Amino acid sequence: MSATGQTFAEMVDQAASVLGLNDYQLSAAIGLMPGNRVCSPKQVSRIRKGEQVNYRPELVERLVAVLKLDAAEAWAASGVLPPEMTAEDLRAIWERRATRALTAVGRVAQPVEGASSTADPFTSDQGKTITATSLLLPEEVAA
Repeated sequence: MSATGQTFAEMVDQAASVLGLNDYQLSAAIGLMPGNRVCSPKQVSRIRKGEQVNYRPELVERLVAVLKLDAAEAWAASGVLPPEMTAEDLRAIWERRATRALTAVGRVAQPVEGASSTADPFTSDQGKTITATSLLLPEEVAA
C-alpha cells in the first residue's frame, strides 16, 4: 500500500479510468515487454481488480510510464520492493543517485521540464535523460 493509502491495483484502476482506458486499450498501451511478453487484457483486468499481487519490475515500470503514476508511490505499493521501503525512502535514493551520478562526471542535473518531484526524470547538461527507475540497481527491484 502506498503512503496515500491506495493499493497498486487501486492506483492502476483509478489512473486507467481517468485516462478512459479499458482493459484492452491498457494492454495495448503497455505493449511488448522484454522477453516478448505481453500483458493480456485478462491480466490487466486481474491487476485492476487486485487479483494479481506479484508483479514483474518491467510491468510496474511500464504501468508507471503509461498511466503517469507517481513512480515512488507506485513502486512502494506494487510489493516489488521490500515492505519496509516507503515511497519517501525511494525518492531519497533516487535523488542521491542522480546527484552522485551526475556529480561524479562533473555534470549538473536539471529537472526535466514539467517534472514535479524528485522521482521525475532529470536531464544532464549533455541532454541525456535519467529516469528514476534507471537509477535503481537490478537487485533493488528484484522480486
